[in-house]
Amino acid sequence: MLLFENKQQKLLNLLKFTGSPFKKFVSTGEIEEDIGLVQSRQDFLYSIIDVIEKDENFILPIIGGVGNGKTHLFWALKHELYYYNIIYVSLENVIKKFYYYTYSEFIESMGIEVLRNIARRLCNKWGALERKYGFFHLADIEKVRKVAFDSWAPNFEHKTAIMDIINALTAHQLDPYKKIEAERWFLGEVIDIRELSRLNLNHDLRGRNHSYTMLKVLVENSIVNSVLFIDDFEKIISMMKPISIGEEKEEVFDRSWLYGSRESPEKHTAEKLLDKILNLNKIKGLRIIITLKSVDYYKEIKDKFEDKNSHLLNVLKEPIILSNFIEKDLSTFYKKNLEFFFGNINYFDYFRDFSDSYYPLNEIVLKYIYNRSKGNPREIIKILIKIFNEIVLSNEDLNEILKRYQ
Repeated sequence: MLLFENKQQKLLNLLKFTGSPFKKFVSTGEIEEDIGLVQSRQDFLYSIIDVIEKDENFILPIIGGVGNGKTHLFWALKHELYYYNIIYVSLENVIKKFYYYTYSEFIESMGIEVLRNIARRLCNKWGALERKYGFFHLADIEKVRKVAFDSWAPNFEHKTAIMDIINALTAHQLDPYKKIEAERWFLGEVIDIRELSRLNLNHDLRGRNHSYTMLKVLVENSIVNSVLFIDDFEKIISMMKPISIGEEKEEVFDRSWLYGSRESPEKHTAEKLLDKILNLNKIKGLRIIITLKSVDYYKEIKDKFEDKNSHLLNVLKEPIILSNFIEKDLSTFYKKNLEFFFGNINYFDYFRDFSDSYYPLNEIVLKYIYNRSKGNPREIIKILIKIFNEIVLSNEDLNEILKRYQ
């Protein structure tokens, strides 16, 4: 008994030295999540994967309240579908330059080597392997560009954009003196007029038509399938209708004094953003997942889709509802976090001595946490952070601390 008490004290001392295993309660699309999903979320994840693998083009809404773990789901999806390009974009952070930002996220995730491979395959397809002069390989770049334009023109709306992309692709592959500048252009860097002229280009990728067209080229010619995960999609509705759903509010300032009968700039921006997102459906093979906070938002989005184009309802999937944790999930989540934490600091005695224990907490405390949080993952983590901070930072006896949470 004394030996086990010593092991418990050793674990507490280690926590006081290293800090709490629970240090943050908000998952983001930038910081990778390493903790896997609990069992009920695994079943939910497989239902999403089933949709992804069955269809090529769709918009799949995932509905979950604040703190339900929608962003954490993105990381679980990325880990499970490692053979897909899965890209995260939050509408909270991206309002303007949507195509440029989305393309930048794709190219950063996929890597420049993928783009080099695409450029090589396309140029070979357009005739770059044909020899112009005798035995030594020297392609006729203008002929390759003409073949490319004739092939692409019927499938792209913006002729200037596709001509620039063709010129950049062929310069990258067939003109060794322009390869570096062309690669910088593909990476979305700001290119000055002199460099653009040297590459025979009109614009860099900050142009809306250029970034969208390049995104289409990248996705449709990548060997790996692509999924775009758009978080906080209800931001569009909030911008179109500033008053919260179900909340009536007296208009203190009448915008028509400034804008007349025209819509406000914020609403106009939201309409344009929605058009851009819906336009992504024209990119062959691009699967889109959107997250929403409530069913009410889904109904409004559905009405917006129908107003824009009734055919869009064919690509809009029935929403999948992300529920709160069940009580068993909390125990699994808690143990997984502790195992990950102690494994990272190489304290492997934890797995031998506490594999069947919830120490330093207990089942009664975990039940209290579940009831208090109502199963909301973010609220659960908030309470765990609070308890472990008391354990780590306080000199108070552990039993006295736990009594407050029973």
